[in-house]
Amino acid sequence: MINPYEIVSKSALPALRAMVSRRLREKYHMTQQEVAKRLGVTQASISNYSRRSRGVMINLELDPNVARAADRIAETLASTGDQREALRTMTEVCDYIRFNHLMCTLHSELEPGFQVEGCDACDGAISSRDIQRLKLIASH
Repeated sequence: MINPYEIVSKSALPALRAMVSRRLREKYHMTQQEVAKRLGVTQASISNYSRRSRGVMINLELDPNVARAADRIAETLASTGDQREALRTMTEVCDYIRFNHLMCTLHSELEPGFQVEGCDACDGAISSRDIQRLKLIASH
C-alpha cells in the first residue's frame, strides 16, 4: 500500500522542482548551481532534472494551474529569491495535486492491485478553509 504522501515526495515534488528548474534555466538563464541554490537542492539534482532522469514520473505540465504556479515560483525565485514564498507556493501546489487526484494514474501504475477508482485517500482531513485556499491556487 503506497501512501499518497510517498507519491508526492518521490514523484510530484520532483516533477514540480523540475518544472521550476527548467523555467529558471531557460527563462532566467541561471546556471545549474544558481538554480540549485535557489531551490535548496544539489547541483546534481538540477542536472538530473535537465537530463530528464528525475522528475519525470508524472507530467504536471498538462495541468495549466500547476504550470502557472511553476511560472510564479520561478519568477519569485528569480526576482526576489524569497525561498519562503516559493516554499509556501510549492506546498500549496503539492496539496492541489493531491486534492485534485492528479496522481491516481501514477498510483495505479505503481501499485497495479490497488483500486484507485473511488479512492478518497488523497482527500485526507482537509478543512473548509483549506479547500478555499486550494481553490485560490486554481484562480491565479
